[in-house]
Amino acid sequence: MIVARIVKDIDEIVKHVRFPDWQNTTQGEREVWVALRRTLLKYRFHTVQELFDKVHGYIRQYY
Repeated sequence: MIVARIVKDIDEIVKHVRFPDWQNTTQGEREVWVALRRTLLKYRFHTVQELFDKVHGYIRQYY
């Protein structure tokens, strides 16, 4: 159940901060990075670097 909430939160936040071609700009990368970190912090997963890297990679590819 917690995984579903995390995924929903990440999806909502990323849809809010992203913009066309965000993956190719420093500003876009930074905004998504910060939003993802904040979401993981909310669930106390902000220190799990492997999780962050996997989720960030997924977001870069599919958003």
